[in-house]
Amino acid sequence: MNCIVLDQGNTSLKWGFFINNSLVESGRILDNNLSLELNLLHSKHSLPFFYSSVRSMAEQTEFLNRFSFCRIIPEDNFPAFRYASGVAGKDRLANVAGAFKIFEGSESLVVDFGTCITYSVAQNNALISGVISLGAQSRLRGMHEFTGQLPLIAFAESAEPFQNSTEGAMLSSVNFGILSELKGYIDAAMIQFPDIQIVFTGTDAVHFAKQLNCRIFVEMNLTLIGLYAITCANES
Repeated sequence: MNCIVLDQGNTSLKWGFFINNSLVESGRILDNNLSLELNLLHSKHSLPFFYSSVRSMAEQTEFLNRFSFCRIIPEDNFPAFRYASGVAGKDRLANVAGAFKIFEGSESLVVDFGTCITYSVAQNNALISGVISLGAQSRLRGMHEFTGQLPLIAFAESAEPFQNSTEGAMLSSVNFGILSELKGYIDAAMIQFPDIQIVFTGTDAVHFAKQLNCRIFVEMNLTLIGLYAITCANES
């Protein structure tokens, strides 16, 4: 199936151009450029556009009214989620579908680095459990907004755990705090499923994967791959 898949997150929209089951091109559109760039993309590709979003229903409706050439991806073939309460986000379910497509049914722990860091434990193309944590930039913003004098800084690598500057100390807490968190959850997942596949995706996936001493598969377009698999299932 040939199509464009759209994944609207909290601050931007990612798109993937799929031909015959392969992702051949992808990109990201920031909110302030959405009308111009998405309409240009549509004029360039005379293909079906399929859309999924984690935003509110009101925002999704507004988007579909603005861009009538887009079709929402029905929920019918999204992976199941085994929750006692609450509803799993479509982005997490798409990640489960993407991991299932890549690893052909193996259990997986998908870690998605964004505004929040989500940990999704998947088995048989279903989300069975997970964790939601603050992302790197969200932690830095929280330190700034909930204190009187800590500055707002951008996330960057921090090589040493103990620092001799305010900015360095803030960056260290985020870097090493997230690293410790990752190690703990990966160890717990491997106790539950010794052969589990560890998959990183999202903004800071490469940064943290290279600092961990374990086998990690990094796929920056995992959510798009999962949404494409769901779209194909819906259209078949």
